[in-house]
Amino acid sequence: MKKKANWEIEFDTLVNRNLFRPFEWGKWDCVHLTNTFIKAMTDEDLLPKEWSWKTKEEAMQNIFKHGKGKGLTEAIQNAILLKEGIEPIEKQYMSKGDFGVHKEETELAFVFDGYNTLGVDVNGLVIDNDVDILKVWRIHG
Repeated sequence: MKKKANWEIEFDTLVNRNLFRPFEWGKWDCVHLTNTFIKAMTDEDLLPKEWSWKTKEEAMQNIFKHGKGKGLTEAIQNAILLKEGIEPIEKQYMSKGDFGVHKEETELAFVFDGYNTLGVDVNGLVIDNDVDILKVWRIHG
């Protein structure tokens, strides 16, 4: 997996087009948002095809299964092991296009815009710079 030459333009376009897109399980939840950004930057999906759901319960079951009972961070790490070109980085070195998991009541996936983490809720994109970051990854390129 490698970032395209124009990945920053694709990233910014995706932000602008989805500012007010509301949360929807299996289409625009934190995991699928992050994967959509990854695909825009690389033309590749990070998520295996079997990572699909339509409800919160199905999402939790899928994450539990792929995280081997350890949560979203482990589930994403296991998906990354199936790809090349992605490496973990220390959170203090995050830059635009990096992605990761932070902790609120549960673990949530995010993508980093260079200044803030981007997630999603019922009103659209959630922009935050005060989160408890658990793990961050960078795509080569």
